[in-house]
Amino acid sequence: MVRDLAGHAGLAEVTGAMTELADIAVEQAYRSVMQEMVERHGAPIDPANGKPMEMIIIGMGKLGGGELNVSSDIDLIMLYGDEGETDGARPISYHEFFGNVTRRMMPIISEPDEHGQVFRTDLRLRPDGDSGPLAWSLDAFEQYLFTQGREWERYAWLKGRIMPAKFFSDSDMGLTQQHVESMRLPFVYRKYFDFDALSALRDLRERIRQDWQRRASARQGIDTEHNIKLGKGGIREVEFVVQLTQLIRGGKMPALQQRSLLQALEAQARAGLLPQATAHELADAYVFLRRVEHALQYREDAQTHLLPSDAEVRAELAVALGMTPEDFEAKLTDHRNAVAAVFRDAFRIAGLGGDEQVAGKQVTPDSEQAAQQPHDPAQTTSMTSVGKDLPALLELFGSDSASLKQRIDSFIDSHRIRGLPSQSRQRVDDLLPLLLGSALNTETPATAMVRLLDLIETIAQRSAYLALLIEYPETLARVARIMAASPWAAQYVIQHPVVLDSLIDWGTLMEPIDFERIKLNLNADMNACVLADGQADVEQQMNLMRDLQRQVSFQLLAQDLAGVLSVEVLADQLSALADLLLSETISRVWPLVLRTEPENTPMPRFAIIAYGKLGGKELGYSSDLDLVYLFDDPDPDAAERYTKLARRLTSWLSTMTSSGRLYEVDLRLRPDGDAGLLTVSIDAFRTYQTEHAWAWEHQAITRARFAAGDAAVGQAFEAIRREVLCMARDPIKLAVDVREMRQKISDGHPNKSELFDLKHDPGGMVDLEFVTQYLVLCHARTHPELIPNLGNIALLGISGRLGLISQDIAQGAIDAYRILRKRQHALRLQGAEKARVPPAEMQTVKTAVRRLWDAVLGPDD
Repeated sequence: MVRDLAGHAGLAEVTGAMTELADIAVEQAYRSVMQEMVERHGAPIDPANGKPMEMIIIGMGKLGGGELNVSSDIDLIMLYGDEGETDGARPISYHEFFGNVTRRMMPIISEPDEHGQVFRTDLRLRPDGDSGPLAWSLDAFEQYLFTQGREWERYAWLKGRIMPAKFFSDSDMGLTQQHVESMRLPFVYRKYFDFDALSALRDLRERIRQDWQRRASARQGIDTEHNIKLGKGGIREVEFVVQLTQLIRGGKMPALQQRSLLQALEAQARAGLLPQATAHELADAYVFLRRVEHALQYREDAQTHLLPSDAEVRAELAVALGMTPEDFEAKLTDHRNAVAAVFRDAFRIAGLGGDEQVAGKQVTPDSEQAAQQPHDPAQTTSMTSVGKDLPALLELFGSDSASLKQRIDSFIDSHRIRGLPSQSRQRVDDLLPLLLGSALNTETPATAMVRLLDLIETIAQRSAYLALLIEYPETLARVARIMAASPWAAQYVIQHPVVLDSLIDWGTLMEPIDFERIKLNLNADMNACVLADGQADVEQQMNLMRDLQRQVSFQLLAQDLAGVLSVEVLADQLSALADLLLSETISRVWPLVLRTEPENTPMPRFAIIAYGKLGGKELGYSSDLDLVYLFDDPDPDAAERYTKLARRLTSWLSTMTSSGRLYEVDLRLRPDGDAGLLTVSIDAFRTYQTEHAWAWEHQAITRARFAAGDAAVGQAFEAIRREVLCMARDPIKLAVDVREMRQKISDGHPNKSELFDLKHDPGGMVDLEFVTQYLVLCHARTHPELIPNLGNIALLGISGRLGLISQDIAQGAIDAYRILRKRQHALRLQGAEKARVPPAEMQTVKTAVRRLWDAVLGPDD
């Protein structure tokens, strides 16, 4: 108290000391009672290992979070490992034994005597509250959590912590603690964004509001004005704002799974889920209000949260806190106003939309802000049709009504829908008119509706997604527009429904990708993927990276469909995302290879070299990765270690998990292809490229670049690449080799249709790419401007300026290449298996490409 009021102890020291004191008090009470109980009844024995069984004491609330205030109750839940009978002369069941231990402990801690009491205790957070057993077996507790656990219990268990209370010297609580955490984490934090909890959390916010309003009414406004915990702008409102985001997003973002409120607040700000300014406001307000709370409790020697109404006493409180009365009142008002404002807007700030966006209510965006944003499909969606019955809505589809009715009947009768629990089935029934209303506002209503039904069939087992679409009708409107706009995009959403939540906030979805923030957040979340035994949860880490790849790709897809991105910028962004994920994969796989802790593992002298589309930064949404693995390490065992790394890395990228596959990987461009070593030393790579490689392999290296790993190894690769590109070559022999490889490509992709294949037919993209590669290999020795991997467009422009080809031919080819890529991309979005069009549509383009080919490599025979 003295250090606190003198300003020498921060909030963390005060609450940490109180928490540690509570831990000690509970442990001493436990040890005292256990001594008596074991002497009388014998020890409970864990049947799994034959060792004595401890009671598991869970600290809840502020005790669990290490945030106990100076006059807090302590909330406890008592568990034990298994059922059985003690081994003494007067044996009793474990249920009775641990129930009696709990019953006898409580008076020791909480019963007042001439010295007062240690802590007030509260056991009501246990299953079934006052009517339930005092101590629960783990099996019974698990059954309760996952069959009867309510939303408020998830809120309560967010801070649940196993306390360090132990009686037996030879007991082993390791596995038991792991078991408890393995129950707590999935109960509190759901794998996907938890929109099932939204209604309950909105109700909880309203109960918080109503609670202080009721108290205020009963006490003529005293609580509203003076209660710094429950009143407007009080501590509980800060807790709600922070824990709202934790409960909704924590399962998907493990770095948010913090018991401490201030640490959780910091994690949310770091992840970009709260504006930094808002996070600082809340943190400052929380610390200030907790300090005031402590000062009140020191003065009253009781658990109180009411500011004194007497001006003189209030002034004394200010002085005790080291402030003038005027400064105190001003700070108190500012902090509470700031908290109240954030609390009012908690759902919007958390990226979950404002109240006006929920349950069919429409947002009218600020006109100036809306003018600066790409078109939001939800803004033109009228929900006036939602209240109509299905037959009336179906009639609005005109000639498609009959076929749609058949599809809906089939949908309703499908096993996926018929087998749903009653609550989910009701949600599907509620969704149907919403689906029809949203589809009607698209350009192709019947197509949109069919695809929406396909989506609902896919996600029906995940009630959180159904809750999302019902809670946020505007999100459903955006989904409908995407379904109508592109069959490929529709299929992407159906296959990866994890992206649905990003449609809540259209403005955020249209923002540029912040790769630096993504990198920091991914690293924090990956570090937080830990099993109960402290080991990395590899499966969760792999799924996390896959989900992130889907979400960022979908953000780019939404911007693509909105016309925000050119094909070139889109490819750059998808390539940057792949580079980031490759780098993160190396950092996670290498410690697994060495079997060391990540923080103690030096990074490998290993690099990933990107070839093909990734190498040229022309990656598409579903492109595979052409990779070569290199290392530069003199250790005699290096080759074996890096081969293991290569295998695990490839497996990490390409293994199918519950979240899908991260990338398909192709390693055939490594030296000697499939017959070659999985990873190659820098020296061996140099020797191969300069002495043994085929011309086509030199063509391939023109588009290769360092993508991830050790920068020094990457620089060594770039030096080899430069050396290879600058090798002396016979232009005629090189032209023959390029032509022969072009013919092999054509033979491997025959086109028997009358359509023009944008990529493989003469006059297509491959012709242009081969010419560019020829120009680089033929002239880089004398024109080093051609050495950097700048992409086909830039290299053709440089070739024109250098006079290697006429600028007119170069510009015509550049324009043609842009048209070809744009048309190919549009066809893929429309679900075309092959990018083919009527020849007349691309006649000008074909002519421009063939002029380039003939000018550089000569006309075909």
